[in-house]
Formats: sequence, structure tokens, C-alpha cells
Amino acid sequence: MDLSDEALLENYRVTKDMIQFKTLVRRYQTRIYSVAVRILGNSDEAEEVVQDTFVRVHQNIDKFRNEASFSAWVFRIAHNQCVDLLRTKRRKRGFQLLSFDPQSTAAEEESGESPVVSQLADPTPGPEQKVDMTEQEHIIASSLSKLPENQREVLVLHDIEGFSYQEISEIVGASIGTVRSLLHYGRLKLRELLDPYFTSQNMSPAPR
Repeated sequence: MDLSDEALLENYRVTKDMIQFKTLVRRYQTRIYSVAVRILGNSDEAEEVVQDTFVRVHQNIDKFRNEASFSAWVFRIAHNQCVDLLRTKRRKRGFQLLSFDPQSTAAEEESGESPVVSQLADPTPGPEQKVDMTEQEHIIASSLSKLPENQREVLVLHDIEGFSYQEISEIVGASIGTVRSLLHYGRLKLRELLDPYFTSQNMSPAPR
């Protein structure tokens, strides 16, 4: 039976057995990389975020308290690393497919706006579908990069990683109301950016 994050953490604190810590790393490194590459748009920088995140987790592991979940704490650290890299890039200047939550509110569904982007669920697409899906991935990634950073990050955390509003609030350091607002306006903006493409193709964003 797999131990919980908190149990592994406590075992490591007591025994200093690196196997316990490495198990935590394995649980989260892929997810953190996935989020970072979508936020930063750069695989090398995403790998840097993963490495720096776990260095900081290890350095600060005794500071973790159970007021928040371990996953939210880890992603909070990763979030800070992404923010630092984005700030550095902005100073120097003077994606991967993103799937979105199909469980949008009824008001959104009935508004007549472009449909919510959904996961590419077909495990065995045909050749034509593969071409369409690759093209859609490029269009979605390009549109995603045009969103404000805070909207993009909240979309990734909620609609890809499945974090709750409360957890995202803890990760990004914003109120739940702000998180909801960022998610709402980020989705609207992404739909606005995607609508010309999908309308011209007379197609839905992705097969379900």
C-alpha cells in the first residue's frame, strides 16, 4: 500500500532516508514539468524549474506544516520558480496541448460562446485525426501563450492539474475570488483567440 505524501514526509524527517524523499520527487516531477512547460513555453526552463523546486523542497522540508496539502506546497514553490524565470526573461527583453475543464458552468455553456476546449480523449486516432490534432495543439499552444501570465497559470493549474480554487489560491497567493476571476476571463480570452480558427475550419476544438 502506497504511503501518503505526509507519511513519506514524516518518515523522511525522522529517518533521513533518501528513498522516502525520492519517492516524493517521483510522484511530482512529471506534473511539475508539465505545468512549467505550459507556463514558460520552454522545455529547458521547465526542467530547471523541476530541479530548483526539489532543491528548495529539500532545503525547507522542516518548514512544511499541514495547514496546506503537500501538493499545494510543492506547486507553490514551483510557481515561485516560474515567476522568477518569467521576470528574468522580461528584464532581458527590456506548448504542448492544453486541455480544459469540460465541466464549465451552465451559464457558460448556454451563452452561445465557443465551446470549452476538451481533452483529446481518443486513444487511437486515424491518420487524418492525427494531422488535425497536431494542428490544434499548435494553435492552442500559440493562443495560450498570448494570455496574461496569471490567467495562463490558473488555467493550467485548474483545468490540467485539477487543483481546487482553494489550493490554487494557496499556490499563487491570491484570493479565491481572484482565482475564479482569472479562470473565467482566461477561458473567455482563449475562446476569443481560438474562435477564428475553429470557425474557419468548421470544426469542434477536439474529438471527445
